Amino acid sequence: MSALDPRLSRRQLLRAGAGGALGLYGLGALGGCTVSRPIEKPESTAAVKPEIDGDILLYNWAQYMDPDIKKRFSEKYGVAVNEVNFDNLEAMVTKLRAGGHYDLIWPSTEYAFRLQQEGLLHRFHRDSLAHADGISSFYDGGWWDPNNEYTIPYAYYTTGIAWRNDVVSGMAGSWNDLTNPDGAGKMFILDDFQEAIGEANLLNGWDLNTADPNQLEVSKQTLLEQKEFARGISTNSVQNLVNGSAVIHQAWNGDIVNVRNQVDNPEDFSYETCKEGVPVGSDLMCIPITARSPGTALKFMDWIIEPDNAAQNVTWNGYPQPVEGGKQAFAGLVKDEPSIDVDIEELGDGGMEYRLDNAEDRALWNQVWTEVKAS
Repeated sequence: MSALDPRLSRRQLLRAGAGGALGLYGLGALGGCTVSRPIEKPESTAAVKPEIDGDILLYNWAQYMDPDIKKRFSEKYGVAVNEVNFDNLEAMVTKLRAGGHYDLIWPSTEYAFRLQQEGLLHRFHRDSLAHADGISSFYDGGWWDPNNEYTIPYAYYTTGIAWRNDVVSGMAGSWNDLTNPDGAGKMFILDDFQEAIGEANLLNGWDLNTADPNQLEVSKQTLLEQKEFARGISTNSVQNLVNGSAVIHQAWNGDIVNVRNQVDNPEDFSYETCKEGVPVGSDLMCIPITARSPGTALKFMDWIIEPDNAAQNVTWNGYPQPVEGGKQAFAGLVKDEPSIDVDIEELGDGGMEYRLDNAEDRALWNQVWTEVKAS
């Protein structure tokens, strides 16, 4: 794939084409204002069954799934598989709370837990899926879904730094590498309030999820100093690296695979995790309570975790999928680039997973990030 037709990172919103699919579902433009209205919840609280009951609308990170997987499902079952994208999880939650009719969503563990607590997710029996046995045991009875009735794992990941090794030297496996002198004016911080504040917290020796106002103030100053050095704040990490806008970029591990898939000099791009701490996380698949075709959505989830489909998807997007087929495909990618590997046990209690359970803590983090971006 050429640089003129870049495959964007999983965190980039595909603004072109989103409005058409939204219009079909009466949701209006993705970037427009959200009108609060009562959520239409189904009368029955019975568990969803995997059966075709209509077309589906996916609400996902952009470029996070091989389009061919959607196309083949559509052809096999005679239903439309449409997709629109969010650019951050808070925007996704806002849309759901406003009653948006999406059939399948991709929240993190923290956000899935919050949505379930608010009664915004459909319940289902995981063992009703033909390929559920292939799911990694790590995802059995997780804190976000103790009874395995609201979520199916999609992918897991690390956050680190991607860079052009033919331009930048002296990278030391530290979050301080964001301000390596060779990257002055060509460094980007991720436009994600948790990832940005998180790396600053780790760099300062704080807990990843600290809510101490004094510590967050120090981390804010760290981010302001990094921002002075940077070219910008962006989640378009793949595009920025491919087109030369960035030579250093805070990034997710799958991004480096996407970059190498579309450049003529893949050996010039590297990825590292950082010694001060490695944020890790999981993205899950869930069915919103407002879904119009929950049965088709559940059947599509089973389609995604079918071993051959999982392997194809991992090869395409570069992220490990914790199911049979996906695990083996990712192991093949790791042979070529060990730095992108993720130890699934790092996602456990001893790992560095973003989790802000308290609404006041989330508000404080959002305030810090707003001040950083506004300065």
